[in-house]
Amino acid sequence: MENKKFCKFCGEQINKESIVCPKCGRQLKIIKEEHEENKEEQTDSIDKNQKFYQKNWFMWVMLFIFAPVGIFFMWKFHPNMKINTKTVITVIFLIFFIAVISINNSETDKKSIIYEKNKQVKVKTIDFNSMKKDEVETWCNDKKINCKITYEYSNNVEKDYFISQSVESNSEIYEGETINIVYSLGRKPTNGEKNALKKAESYVEYMHMSKKGVYNQLVSFIEGFTEEEAQYAIDNINADWNSNALEKAKTYQETMGMSKNAIYNQLISFAEGFTNDEAQYAIDHLDD
Repeated sequence: MENKKFCKFCGEQINKESIVCPKCGRQLKIIKEEHEENKEEQTDSIDKNQKFYQKNWFMWVMLFIFAPVGIFFMWKFHPNMKINTKTVITVIFLIFFIAVISINNSETDKKSIIYEKNKQVKVKTIDFNSMKKDEVETWCNDKKINCKITYEYSNNVEKDYFISQSVESNSEIYEGETINIVYSLGRKPTNGEKNALKKAESYVEYMHMSKKGVYNQLVSFIEGFTEEEAQYAIDNINADWNSNALEKAKTYQETMGMSKNAIYNQLISFAEGFTNDEAQYAIDHLDD
């Protein structure tokens, strides 16, 4: 009995060394075990012959240190891994790699901005409250500050006077930074005042009228504006009255052949309404 065993398939008593049952012809377990042992021996042999960069541990280390290299080694030297597993690992570690790069770039940009700011010159701001627009612009140019000047209506602040600034005085800012400064347009005009101003601008541009002439025309029966509306137009119109007087003088000289003395008298007459200085300016520049 010492040299006998029972077949696990048919139960027949057979020789212990038998590889195949002589009765049922089935292959016995011993063959599979030997096959597994041979397979393990082959695997151990393969592992011993592998280079370090072909091993699993190296692949995983590279995946965490520098994902693109780890992914390359995974696809190149690990054919035993399933395609789906490789794909999932590739996606995960590529996302991880991109995230790390983005964070590093962000930190680099922040350091660069801080470095550049440290190189810039600091400027201490002043109170612009008592300064006119041209004075503010001069200060800003000298200090290399970007001053953005705007206007808005105000019932409390007179026209062309300071209202506010975006950076308080005695604050420190860097060259190239922006300060927003607001000046007043005066109170918001009524519709009648707006229309009077438009009409006044038309008389100045096309008829070259004097300030007094424009005012009289606005309050005349023809135009019918109130004195307040006409005065608002005169106070807010942007006109060069000397230039208007000169244009009128040229018209009298070219179309009517008048002398300089006659032109002067006509300019200061009630009909034209130019001042003595404006009329004299026109006569002095008539031949320019």
